Amino acid sequence: MIARTLAAALALGLATVVVAETPNIEPGLWKYENSMTFSGDVPIPDQNQTSEECVTAEDIAEGDAFLDDVDECEITHKDLRRDGMDYSMVCTQPDGTQMTMDAEMQFAGDTANGTINGNMETPMGAMQMTITVSGQRIGDCPAE
Repeated sequence: MIARTLAAALALGLATVVVAETPNIEPGLWKYENSMTFSGDVPIPDQNQTSEECVTAEDIAEGDAFLDDVDECEITHKDLRRDGMDYSMVCTQPDGTQMTMDAEMQFAGDTANGTINGNMETPMGAMQMTITVSGQRIGDCPAE
């Protein structure tokens, strides 16, 4: 449940372009490092995650850069600029549990950084999550 919500949060952290101004994100192969810390009624150890993704100029132009499966999330606020984006969203899990998330992202061409704060009420109690996102373009996308 948390992993899927996290994937949606990270995906939206660098995407969803719906304005004329293009975000300052360079196409290519990107590497992401994410650190997650949790607090609440149930102890969950901190987690670190690294991934790579190919981002094309078309992805950026169409608003699909860094966008993954976010079907269970609704964006409730979005402020997209060339140098970054702030957004809020609510994600509903299949069991009906909801998580609210607020994010601040900064774009700098071949790097992107940000923080995502999430709150969720679970059957085991309240949980807060903080995700620190760091992305860097590491080269061209591999030829297909």
